[in-house]
Amino acid sequence: MNFEENLARFNSGSPMEYIETLINGQHNWMINQLEVAHANKLDSLLILGIHAVIENLNEYVFQIKGIEGFKFYLKNFVDGEEPGLKYSLICAQINTMRNIIAHQFFSKLGHSFAFDRSLRTGYLISDGELRFNPSMYFDQFKSAFLQGGKTQYRVHDYQKFITEDTMIRGKKKFLESFNRW
Repeated sequence: MNFEENLARFNSGSPMEYIETLINGQHNWMINQLEVAHANKLDSLLILGIHAVIENLNEYVFQIKGIEGFKFYLKNFVDGEEPGLKYSLICAQINTMRNIIAHQFFSKLGHSFAFDRSLRTGYLISDGELRFNPSMYFDQFKSAFLQGGKTQYRVHDYQKFITEDTMIRGKKKFLESFNRW
């Protein structure tokens, strides 16, 4: 479809049209690229990409921004049942790590955070240092897009979290951005 066809589809369709398009687009396009980053152990790119998907869905679907939105997403669509898979408990540290990677690369806080793919869990905090397994994080993250995922909810369960009014406001916001960029 070209731009005009997509615009007409989003304008005339229910709000679910843009939401399902965003979710499916993230799954079919972004997660495929994140698979390449994961396979090649490009952990910084993996963290940046996961964060981009979460921010996109939070902004246009759930409409919860900032650290509050990040924690909401992690709790519902990434957290696992085991303690070392409860990423929402360390959302501030993950967000800070992402900010360091995206904006500074090297910092004081970066010295207390380490990637460690050998962990048998998602993360471990010991002696003030956070060891973080990006492979487990990605596995939990992408499972919310799949049947039989490992998370409390699937991303396609979005209607459990938002009202029809929220979807209508989200559609308007999405269309404004869609037309602007």
